[in-house]
Amino acid sequence: MNNDPLNFTLERLTVYKELQRIRMGWVTLLVVLSLFSIGLLSFLYAVFFVQEQNASKVIMGGIDTLLGWALKIIITYLFPPPKSRK
Repeated sequence: MNNDPLNFTLERLTVYKELQRIRMGWVTLLVVLSLFSIGLLSFLYAVFFVQEQNASKVIMGGIDTLLGWALKIIITYLFPPPKSRK
């Protein structure tokens, strides 16, 4: 068996790509959950504990919107929808 990591057969390359996609999925899940938790907690703090500052609440809502939009683009790029069969 050849131990050269760059000399993959087609089957090994396919398996390697799938394993890397699974690893990317787990890393993406951890990043998304941590960013979502931080954003949600800071937004809830701004809504309930900041008095008479509507601007900060709007800014936090805008930041959460931008975070959600960016994460949607990243996840769509990493995991495209499956191709329809003809």
